[in-house]
Amino acid sequence: MTKNPESFSEELLAWLLQDSNSAEFSTETGANSINSGNQAQVEPLASSQANPAVNYKSNSPELADLDPLDSEGIDFALTNSSEVPAFSPHSGSQSLKPGEILTVQDRFHALLKRRLQTEIQRHPPLFPWESEVYAYEPDQVDSTVVGQVPRRLWAAQLRNLSVPVALPEAVLAQLLDQCQDLLQTSLREGAKLVRAVETLFPGHTQTLNDLAGMVLVSPARSGTLDAQMGSSLLETSTKFPDSYEAATPKQQMALSLLAAREILSSLTLSISASQSCLERQWLTAAGLLTLEIRYQPQAEPRLRVQGRLPSGGSLKLQGRSTQSAASRSQPGCISVEVFDPQPNQTYPLTVEFYDQEQEPLVFVIQPLSD
Repeated sequence: MTKNPESFSEELLAWLLQDSNSAEFSTETGANSINSGNQAQVEPLASSQANPAVNYKSNSPELADLDPLDSEGIDFALTNSSEVPAFSPHSGSQSLKPGEILTVQDRFHALLKRRLQTEIQRHPPLFPWESEVYAYEPDQVDSTVVGQVPRRLWAAQLRNLSVPVALPEAVLAQLLDQCQDLLQTSLREGAKLVRAVETLFPGHTQTLNDLAGMVLVSPARSGTLDAQMGSSLLETSTKFPDSYEAATPKQQMALSLLAAREILSSLTLSISASQSCLERQWLTAAGLLTLEIRYQPQAEPRLRVQGRLPSGGSLKLQGRSTQSAASRSQPGCISVEVFDPQPNQTYPLTVEFYDQEQEPLVFVIQPLSD
């Protein structure tokens, strides 16, 4: 259906300028006001006689469903007709200067944007599967869990820690992150435990210090705490609850310290001349990772690691001045070794799986002197 461009422009302009007061005027009143003026001439927009609140009812099917603005009336604030030349859609005999055209265009765009925003607020768009508007609840994202996504590949092992009560996955993932950062530091074990846990309990460093000393001598998987730990620990509790969430803050601190101790112990591979072979397994989302460490302290001292990977990946063993690395694209065994390892030094071992988009897991190997 062909539509007169000038007629459609007039209808669109009138729709943009409508306000909520236009509904109060009848069609008859509008007709009388039109008849009282010049019936053959449309009033110029910039004329001092123009009324910004235009009474208009459109028969156009494109505009019939649209509601008028219910906010403030729109005023061009042109009190002097000489400010902008009079313009009529019918006349075409008077043109605007370039600067005036831009002003009119900007004003038109602002009116159109505001009008569309109002219509969207009144009649929000629906999804294809919706028949009416629903007030959806915003998704609650646990920032702690989000921050620990890169460690999920290695998190399966953490579910088997020797602690009296299972800890939430988000807490375990944060502890693993902290333990990885502390693994190669020269801090004592108690200080490492406190540093690993204090991010979970900010402002409770002294309490954590007190509990850490007791945790270091506690049995690994007993549900109760030894009496020799003193009355202060008994005040925390003589028996842990069934869940981490049901524990008191001090109990949660003690459980977190126990878990941190287990993680640090699992990541530290201590070996000596009397115990020259050590095997360590770590359960991952890709399968079971097995590491076999052999230490030869005499006759060409060397430190050798053989890994059985459940997925394609790599091993990297860092020596004092050299490093050894090996990789394979499929599951299977690879080995790395460094020469002349020194007792009581730490040697980082990095395990990485391909196509996992995860942070690597780092162990430390520590040859001990007998």
